[in-house]
Amino acid sequence: MGSPPKISIVSTVYNTGPFLEQAVRSILAQTFSDFELLLIDDGSSDGSGPLCDVLAAQDGRIRVFHQPNGGPASARNKGLDNARGAYIGFVDSDDLIEPTMYEVLYRAVQLPGVRLAACSGDCIDEAGQTIAGRQVAIRQHGVRDAEELLLETFQTGSYYGPLSWNKLFDIRLFREKGIHYDETMLFGDDASVLHRVFEGEQCNCLPDVLYHYRTRAGQITGTGTATFPPRKLDDLRMYWDWLQYFAIRPGREDYRRWATVWYWRVFYQFWCQAGAAGNLPELKPKFLAHKKHLDAVLPNLLRSDLLRAVLFCANPTVLYTAATGWGRLAAKKRKGN
Repeated sequence: MGSPPKISIVSTVYNTGPFLEQAVRSILAQTFSDFELLLIDDGSSDGSGPLCDVLAAQDGRIRVFHQPNGGPASARNKGLDNARGAYIGFVDSDDLIEPTMYEVLYRAVQLPGVRLAACSGDCIDEAGQTIAGRQVAIRQHGVRDAEELLLETFQTGSYYGPLSWNKLFDIRLFREKGIHYDETMLFGDDASVLHRVFEGEQCNCLPDVLYHYRTRAGQITGTGTATFPPRKLDDLRMYWDWLQYFAIRPGREDYRRWATVWYWRVFYQFWCQAGAAGNLPELKPKFLAHKKHLDAVLPNLLRSDLLRAVLFCANPTVLYTAATGWGRLAAKKRKGN
């Protein structure tokens, strides 16, 4: 079999037929060639599984694993458990990457004390065209405390930190810490364990846009237009877990405060989105299960968020109705001008 590759690239595959070959070709075109590509067919029903086998027959660096549908985290864990490289990266099977992505990330992770590196990314549509204004970026580059990436998420909403696909990890970050992706999550599954991966680590943060995330109709991370997907509420569970994690960490009081702000803002945003989509009534029980957490952390909110949060917790329906009414009035005034 020969010596193991330096990098294992895991790509989970579920009904991505129209985009799968293009994604694989962008991986095989890497200027850093010492890698294996693990294609994890997660019970595809559109012919993606056989296509994986065809592609593997054309390039010896590809290994294919077929399994019954278990969700993206299950497929990602399959790749994690079977990876032979010293480093591991993840590429969604409908996305594209730059030819230099893993050469740049591998070089970035060789600095002393650094066991993971990250790059910037952008968003493309089904035709592969860049969608203006949608980027994964971060304010400060260079070697940083990895947990700072989550703090920036809480402060700015940046998703540079809580993603797996824009990073290269020393695989020991998973194996030595006993970390697997949470298979109960269908949304945010690639992010929910990263606080444990980041603990005690330094991340080399690069500005280079090396990853192109594809948005397509009907994909699991799409918000859709008709309804607010119930699976998005997985994010609230993840952010609450992070809040609890930082609440007990010594010297992370700032993280706890900002995690509380982020939890409240995402809760309110999701409530409003579900209201606008028209499926808030059916999702209210799920929201209210989280609201008890929100009630508990009210005293920790920043002053700028406190009044709205208090009013919301007292009567979510009244505040939401007033806010939407005010929004419609403001929109009419803008049109009148």
